[in-house]
Amino acid sequence: MEPNEIKQRDRPGILARVSAAWEKWGVGVLLCGGAAALTVGAALIYPPAGWLTGGALAILGGILGAIGGGDQK
Repeated sequence: MEPNEIKQRDRPGILARVSAAWEKWGVGVLLCGGAAALTVGAALIYPPAGWLTGGALAILGGILGAIGGGDQK
């Protein structure tokens, strides 16, 4: 084997990369997606309710971000 040849075991595979990305971004993406879906759903029923729901979720997200409950490392 050539010294400059890249071996599969020497680099992380796609599953390792996806797993690392999920650990870093997965929860935030799910929370933002859920907040957006809830806001759009409320806006479909009554548009001002969508603005109120979005504002409340933004404030809640800001509070949770300030507390920093998601920092594991």
